[in-house]
Amino acid sequence: MNLMETIRLVFASFRTNKLRTFLTLLGVIIGVTTVITVVSVIRGMNRYVLSTITESGSNVFRIDRFGLITSHEAWLTAMRRKDLTLEDMELVKKECDLCTYVSAFSLVPSFSSRNQLQIDVTAGRQKIEDPNIFGVTASFAITNHRELSTGRYITEWEEQHAAFSAVLGYEIAQALFPQIDPIGKTVHINSRKFQVVGILKKYGNFFGENRDTLIEIPISSFRKVFGKREPVFIYVKVEDNAKMTEAQDQARVLLRSKHHRRYEEDDGFAIMTTDALVELWQTFTAGAFAAMIGISSIALIVGGIVIMNIMLVSVVERTSEIGLRKALGARSKDVKRQFLLESVILAAVGGAIGVLLGAIFGKLISVFSPLPSILEPGPVIAGLLLASSVGLVSGFWPAVKAAKLDPIVALRSE
Repeated sequence: MNLMETIRLVFASFRTNKLRTFLTLLGVIIGVTTVITVVSVIRGMNRYVLSTITESGSNVFRIDRFGLITSHEAWLTAMRRKDLTLEDMELVKKECDLCTYVSAFSLVPSFSSRNQLQIDVTAGRQKIEDPNIFGVTASFAITNHRELSTGRYITEWEEQHAAFSAVLGYEIAQALFPQIDPIGKTVHINSRKFQVVGILKKYGNFFGENRDTLIEIPISSFRKVFGKREPVFIYVKVEDNAKMTEAQDQARVLLRSKHHRRYEEDDGFAIMTTDALVELWQTFTAGAFAAMIGISSIALIVGGIVIMNIMLVSVVERTSEIGLRKALGARSKDVKRQFLLESVILAAVGGAIGVLLGAIFGKLISVFSPLPSILEPGPVIAGLLLASSVGLVSGFWPAVKAAKLDPIVALRSE
């Protein structure tokens, strides 16, 4: 019996037992659907997060009090440190010759837990409550890759002279100045007049944080309005990427010396690089990926067990058919190949349906939630191979059992 004839017999068996075929497929469909959905969402999140983290470039590092908080001990250590100041930034800017651009920003949270400060922003009759206000230096646009949809960014003159200029986030501009050009218009931030000089491009959400609802003003003006108590975060951009480590060492030595840190003491601040953030994210997603694949594999194992049981039932039901085929000249390996093919094709069809459903669910998740999803060829091929492998393993024992049947005994079974 050739391969095509065997495949024809397999599909004839499927048509004869439609309900049994569907039930056999169900476990594999669920398993592959889950795997494809999880993989497409994790791949989508990976691409989005990595592009967002690295949008400032790999040659930028940040100096602040906290750094990467990955444990309770790290949090306690950070809480014992003092905030950095604008004077720290000025020192790095002046003395670190490998630090090409140095910038700083301070942030008033939307509702400060420290001073319970309420921030109101108005323009005419339009009003916004509790936006994020950033006090920035002029070079913040360079170190943080700020892009404008219109207008210009804050200048060094405005920073040095505490000018009341403001760059609005995209949604802030839309809310305060609907249908009109905001450039040159006035906004009131806690009753202080600021002239709008630029509008940031639309950045969207990043893990639930809306990056279009912020206002950036010169850090000198910021300190006039909100005082000097808010911490300063320092960003450094290094022109020569090969000298990143050397530049960090220079900045570290300068700040340790300024803060009078002894040799045995820690820095009293943290330096965080883009590469460290990417590494942390990849570690996190690798763990989550392995856990989700492990959970999804349970459905595939159950699907494989179902296939094996159904195939064993099929061998019993078709014992006389097997006996008749052997009596007419079919060899044991023909019978074995038929049952193996039946199992593999069954699982592969279930895998294909699972891939299709996984792609649909992944797309629905990206449409109805902030989680992006991407379906790439690799996971699709892996899903189909995985399903086929489940069919091959599950169908092996029933195929061997069918192949070993004695034709005379099998014919008598009817």
